[in-house]
Amino acid sequence: MKLMNCIKNLKNGYNKSPSLVYFLLENKAFTLGVVAVFAFILRFGLSIKNNDWVESLGNGLEFASILSASFIAMLLYFKEAINKQLINQISKIEHTAVFGLGEFSTALLESEVKEENNAYIIFEKNLLNEKIEHFRKSGMGVVEGDAFSTEHLEQLNFKTISFAIISLGNDRLNIELATIIIEYYKSKKITTPIKLLVHVINQDLNTLFHQNFISQESSEGKIDIQTFSFYEEAAETFFEHNFVDGDNDEIISSNDGYSIVVAGDGELALNIIYQAAKVAHLPNENTLNIHLVDKEAQKFKNRVIKRYSGIEKVLNLHTHNMNDEDFSYFNKDDGSVWFEKNLTHVIIAYDDQEKNIKIATDLFNKTYLENATDKTLKTKVSFAIFNAYTISGKIDADKDSFAQFFSFADIGNICTRENLLDEKHSLISKLVHHNYAQKYAPVSLLDLDDKEVKKIMYEKWYNNSKLSDKLSSIAQAKHMKMKLKALRLQSIPSKKSQDKLIEINREVFDTKLSLDRESLGLSDSFLQDYSDALPKLWEEGLEPIDIKYFPKKYTTMLEKLIRAEHNRWNAYHYLNGWTFKEKTMKTKKEHACLKPLSEFDVPELQLTVIYDIYSILYIPNYLANAGYEIIEKI
Repeated sequence: MKLMNCIKNLKNGYNKSPSLVYFLLENKAFTLGVVAVFAFILRFGLSIKNNDWVESLGNGLEFASILSASFIAMLLYFKEAINKQLINQISKIEHTAVFGLGEFSTALLESEVKEENNAYIIFEKNLLNEKIEHFRKSGMGVVEGDAFSTEHLEQLNFKTISFAIISLGNDRLNIELATIIIEYYKSKKITTPIKLLVHVINQDLNTLFHQNFISQESSEGKIDIQTFSFYEEAAETFFEHNFVDGDNDEIISSNDGYSIVVAGDGELALNIIYQAAKVAHLPNENTLNIHLVDKEAQKFKNRVIKRYSGIEKVLNLHTHNMNDEDFSYFNKDDGSVWFEKNLTHVIIAYDDQEKNIKIATDLFNKTYLENATDKTLKTKVSFAIFNAYTISGKIDADKDSFAQFFSFADIGNICTRENLLDEKHSLISKLVHHNYAQKYAPVSLLDLDDKEVKKIMYEKWYNNSKLSDKLSSIAQAKHMKMKLKALRLQSIPSKKSQDKLIEINREVFDTKLSLDRESLGLSDSFLQDYSDALPKLWEEGLEPIDIKYFPKKYTTMLEKLIRAEHNRWNAYHYLNGWTFKEKTMKTKKEHACLKPLSEFDVPELQLTVIYDIYSILYIPNYLANAGYEIIEKI
């Protein structure tokens, strides 16, 4: 009866619980035993009428063997039928395709199993992979075949695939498969949007992929391409939960410089430094000092500069050649790196989690024990544990004993749909990108239920000829949290209507800046008129630019935020290999705006300050559109 119900459920929609078939197959000994006993009793009972005990016993055993084998064969048939039905049902709805079952994608799927989200189809060549049956049993579909074969790709319904995660364990193969899928998508003239998430660890390959392939894509196909790596996701997640200048307002409300220590020599440490450099732009231009700690710190610094060539224009890098095997590494005397002035974070970020645990434990016992016990330790000590142990949970929970010590980078927390697909944050980035160079509209909200409005927004986003602008929009969206902090505000998810949220957000946000805007003459009507001049930046033959406003003194919070946004924009481009040139040539990564605002001496540059103003004054709109409410910082 349960088996029939299971099949009946499959006709109405793919089953969300393990089927009876899987239970019986996974417990073959039990299954064979029950069937054999039943068959033997039946056949023996029928044969015993002849009073031939020996013959009846033989008939019973033979029948039991035949029926058991037949029953297992029937179960295997039903399993394959169920799997095919699962694939058919999932393919009819919006779903995610996963290519490759590496550690990253497996962790994502495991988190989705816990959430009972099984609208996934896994493309796998090796069906002997023991993970396959686990995900099949959880209601996910599995397609057997070589993903590099167009013939096998045709088994998938790309019209209903919203996301495709490519993680085959090799950067080159991942990029090659992404290329094949994109060409297939275009050749079939598929018009439904799809987001490809391509796992690429090597940053040089990543840059090449963006420059030589993604940027050549047009907006004809609605293909959004995002590269990712575990270490990048771990670093981004760290700074989503931690302000680089610390959780309090001591640094951001002062003019003081501040420091963080990064102990590491690999990919995670590189990504931590990169993410810190992108978000560390405060209203008062507080200088960030990153102290690199490793037995070959200078060698690691050279790697940092090689990868992020303009980083020394963004922050200060200091090296400390220290070996964690030596007791001197944990020196707690005056002048020790562990007690730098305004040290907000110590981040232990080796790619070896055992080493991270060892260093964190020794730092606690040998360096910070007295301060942690007395609760005078202001520096937050974070150490990377990729597969969370019980010990990390205890440290995070026991703040009486382990004050200011925290673990991060657990693959189970990083590899979630919310983090990896990042749909709400992606929406904010799209909204930023859409409003670029538009006429100022202070209470504007995009009606995302309007197909035409959504089409226009997505056409801009999918136009990869402006890839650098799109990536810059993503970086801008991630800095909003810092701007809100400067105003002593924060955002929280809300179920209120967008119309209500824009009303609340504008009221709370505008109250913080009303006096600044009034003193600077930056009313809504003024900005609307001023934004009409933006076409003069790219359309020839128009009247000369009249600069009605450009910041000069930077005494108000609004002006400081404008400057911070421009510094953030500069930093993002410096970190990604851009250089200053009098004439902008984006194909060569050259830009005329790559200098401080104070050096903008021509109208064509000064007018671009409108973009920086937008980045601040549109925050209430972007957040309301994405379902966030602005509140006073707790």
